[in-house]
Parts: sequence; structure tokens; C-alpha cells
Amino acid sequence: MDDEGGQCPKAGVNEVIGFLEILDDESGKIDAYKIGKNFGHQLDQLLDVIQTAQIFGFLNVSEGDLLLTDFGKQFVQSSLEQRKKIIADFIREFGVFQLLLDTLQEHPARAVSIEYLEKSLGESYSEGEMNRIRDVILDWGRYAELVWVDSDTQEIHLEEEEEAMPPDDFSL
Repeated sequence: MDDEGGQCPKAGVNEVIGFLEILDDESGKIDAYKIGKNFGHQLDQLLDVIQTAQIFGFLNVSEGDLLLTDFGKQFVQSSLEQRKKIIADFIREFGVFQLLLDTLQEHPARAVSIEYLEKSLGESYSEGEMNRIRDVILDWGRYAELVWVDSDTQEIHLEEEEEAMPPDDFSL
């Protein structure tokens, strides 16, 4: 199940952020050929990273040049917590994330099996492709602190927001 617009991340968090930081180090613009040599990825991996960065609005491609957008610059310069919030707000809009988060919200234990996510992705992918997409989805969801995965039980859990603790009252 791809997002309705075909807009689902295909590269992991660290790959995209590393790519954006390289681009930022190059003053926000670099020739696609040069980044391929610097990034050390196969062409298909690099294309997935570029496509994912475009989906998030972090970069544009123009005449063979990769250009960091103002939003991309803002993201690179943000703190870790700000980055997580930006990603969390954005990925909630993807159909596959919406489905997963809605299902987790509705489930009494706030958990579903990883197998559920795999089935939700549909049968339109080969096993290898489905495994890659599942891993990317979970990578972005964990980064944004929307979900966590219990590797022992093979379950995806909704990341519950911690309630603010009231300050201790030491007065008598």
C-alpha cells in the first residue's frame, strides 16, 4: 500500500539527514554527479534518498543540480527535538502512517504485530521490497517518536506522550 500520491519515504532517516548535511556543507547546491561520488551509494539508493528528501520538501532538483530548499536549510539547522517534531508532523500525513497510527490508537493495547504492517502494505511488493518499505516506515516512525518496536514480541507500539509531572510540593 503506497500512499495515495505515491509519496512514501523510500530511504531511511540517517541517509536523508546525512545527505542534507552534505548538501548544506556545499552551500546548499551540488551537482547530482558529484554528490553520488561523495555519498558512496549505489545509484538506486541515491535516487531513493533524493526522492525522499524531495517528498519532505527539503530539496529541489534543477538541471542536474540538487538545491537545498529554505525548509531544508531550516531543518538542517534545527535541534534534534525540532527535527523530530517536523518529521512527526509530516509523516502523519502519509496514508500508510495514518493507517498505522489510527490502528494503534484504536487498539486497546496500543500495539499491533509487525505482520499487521506487512499485510497493510499489500501484496503489490516483492518480499524484499516490502521488507525495505516496512523498515523505512518504522525507521521514520521511531525517529519521530510516534512508535516503538518490541523486537522480542515483534510488535509495534504507539509511543505514548509522557505527562508532565507536577512539581513536588515541599511546603508544610
